[in-house]
Amino acid sequence: MSSDVEVRTGAGAAGTLGRVRGLAYYLGAVLGTGVIALPALAYRAAGPASLAAWAALVGASIPIAWTFASLGRLLPDAGGVSTYVRRAFGEYWATASGWWFYLTIPLGIPASALFAGQYAAHALGGAHWVAVAVAAGIAGVVLGGVWAGVRSSSTLQLIVAGTILAVLLIAVGSGVPHADVSRLASVGSVGWGGVGQSLALIVWAFAGWEAMSYLGAQFRDPRRDLGVVTASALVLVGGLYLALAVVSVLALGDGAGGDAPLASLLAFALGPVAPALTAALAVVLTLGVLTSYATGAAELGRSLGQAGSLPGWFGRGRHALAAVTALSTLGLGVLALGPDTTEVLVRLVTAAIVAVYAAGLAAAARILPARRQRVMAGLGFVAVAGLAASCGWYLAWPAALAAAAAFRHARRRRTARRPG
Repeated sequence: MSSDVEVRTGAGAAGTLGRVRGLAYYLGAVLGTGVIALPALAYRAAGPASLAAWAALVGASIPIAWTFASLGRLLPDAGGVSTYVRRAFGEYWATASGWWFYLTIPLGIPASALFAGQYAAHALGGAHWVAVAVAAGIAGVVLGGVWAGVRSSSTLQLIVAGTILAVLLIAVGSGVPHADVSRLASVGSVGWGGVGQSLALIVWAFAGWEAMSYLGAQFRDPRRDLGVVTASALVLVGGLYLALAVVSVLALGDGAGGDAPLASLLAFALGPVAPALTAALAVVLTLGVLTSYATGAAELGRSLGQAGSLPGWFGRGRHALAAVTALSTLGLGVLALGPDTTEVLVRLVTAAIVAVYAAGLAAAARILPARRQRVMAGLGFVAVAGLAASCGWYLAWPAALAAAAAFRHARRRRTARRPG
């Protein structure tokens, strides 16, 4: 999960990125701490059949990532998705896509913190309330730090992404010798409904492909480099995620649905110290990632308020950060209700991500000049439509935000038409 502002503010000066550093930033946009928990959530929903969901999302990522790279290559703009949506469909839809980002990212903060909290609870042998308490502590440190002026640098973002990449590689390598294909025997016992539920959960892990639309403006030669960088990112991210999911199922069996599957994989290599080390690493990495999320969300809210897309209150002082804090606190309250509520927040966030992708791909199909590019955008839109179907009633969240944005947009137009 990445935010519109987070990626753009971390990319450095315009026209400075080459292929290697550009790939590093792209991986930083896509790789997130959600991967430490999402394979488990997917397994709980569909068992071994969750591998079909992972494979489907890897396949869907190809037209999605390629379309956003085409936008970044041919129409590089630091404004990203909202710029293309505005160009294709006007101010209202650009406003709605901004609301989807801003009013959803804060709900992802406590959910991401709980992912780390579950690893801490696993290491301590604690119950769900321990995980929630750790999550509250992480969220409190992150939001308190942002209020105090702490900012996440681009260097820190790259270090976090690199560390996640290294840990996942070690986990996959540790689990391979223990893989047992007989654990796929029950793959046919789960219907398509379970696979669909898995899809709706793990969309979170693939959020960030839109980064190339705004990173395109940062490359020295977008036309030459973006295709190579996008293909490399697809191979690395898609291959690694799919490998992690497969190894988790084959090496852990039903343990793949536990609270700390990554720790279980690392235990093959690290022994009994794996739970404590993995928990500590999960907490540290989450602190870094969530500082970027919270900072980006607050900056986005302030920008929307100053532009009039949100009420002007959000654009004054630190009001946008206050709203982020309030929404994150509300999310923590939801998590405290019970262990099953984690999925509620994850599905709300993924529904908003799907909505943003749908708007961006629809805009691309309208404004990209070449027919093959529009066809690819159309394929991406169809894939996202399938993902939207898996979200079910959780789509009511972006729909409600779109309705509120429509009310706001209509009010602004009436005010603008008044004489004097």
